[in-house]
Amino acid sequence: MRKSLFILCVLLVIGGCQKYLPQETLDERRVSFIAVGDNLMHQKLLDEAKTAEGYDFMKYYVNVQDDIQKADLAFVNQETILGGEQFGVQGYPRFNTPDIMAQNLHDVGFNIVNGATNHALDQGEVALLHSLSVFQQYDDMVYLGLYDSQKKRDEIEVIEKNGMKIAFLSYNQLTNGHSLPHTYNMNLFDRELIQRDVENAKEISDFIVVSCHWGNEYDLSPNNFQREYALFMADLGVDVIIGTHPHTLQPIEYIEGHDGHRTLVAYSLGNFVSGMMEEDTQLEGMLSFDFVERENMYSIENVTLTPLVNHYEIDDLTQAYETRHGFTVYRLKDYSEALSQKHGLNGYLDIEISIHKMKDRVRETITSGINVEM
Repeated sequence: MRKSLFILCVLLVIGGCQKYLPQETLDERRVSFIAVGDNLMHQKLLDEAKTAEGYDFMKYYVNVQDDIQKADLAFVNQETILGGEQFGVQGYPRFNTPDIMAQNLHDVGFNIVNGATNHALDQGEVALLHSLSVFQQYDDMVYLGLYDSQKKRDEIEVIEKNGMKIAFLSYNQLTNGHSLPHTYNMNLFDRELIQRDVENAKEISDFIVVSCHWGNEYDLSPNNFQREYALFMADLGVDVIIGTHPHTLQPIEYIEGHDGHRTLVAYSLGNFVSGMMEEDTQLEGMLSFDFVERENMYSIENVTLTPLVNHYEIDDLTQAYETRHGFTVYRLKDYSEALSQKHGLNGYLDIEISIHKMKDRVRETITSGINVEM
């Protein structure tokens, strides 16, 4: 069923589709997509979200909610498991996030949530299954990467939108030393498994997107594991790879697989909202693009990175960990010098949070011609 991907570079060489294939004459279908990184609920974020009735995380996302809601499909990596009340709400190191997070993400506008992370087994199998049951309450959300049976694991998740079918797969590299209760509970990186899944996905979809939880924490560049598996997936014909886990923004680029197939790879989008205190974890990414079908030709177009800033304030630098508050996320293009000076990490361990430093980091990281809005 899946047709060959339209090669955008050919259009650029011949002068662009607008010149040779007038827009009004084309039978075109389009699906907009947006993705962010790790939604990571440390204890201070849990404390700040506590209300008389329970928890409410919505204020953390208010500055980017409009962008999320405009997209047809919106992806987030839910780093921490929604394990249920019996385990108690917990931050690092063995996370357990309240169930209301699923509703909050739904209300923000996310409809694709990855759950296959190194923290998925923090509270064991019961918590994993509970998280599944919570997200399954929302018919218009897809919870990727965790499964309660072999049958569910083997089913390829396909979203049909605007006449196009987009398959989503998910793989995780790390389990923090925990063993899977059942091999089907979560997809670990395995070449034979990935090849079989991708081949099955090709039969029933027009595009394939793979969520990859991989790499080394705090690295600014992808390691050999990331690059090797990205090329392997490009050779198989995967169209887009969304990387999570390192907590930092890493390069975004096209790589070429067999037969000239081009795969868009975001090695890591960094965090989304978190309480991390390393300077490099405050700069993040929001990736957007369109899936396009035009006269039986398929392409990825309008690829844009919008850098994000994880913002919070600190009341007392001598007690920085304990006095963090005001967590939220901003688009870097909306982030003012006044706000950057208020970031709690300014002056902590000689850290400087400044707009020019973050813009320089983006320019150093995104060097492949991807459009950047900052």
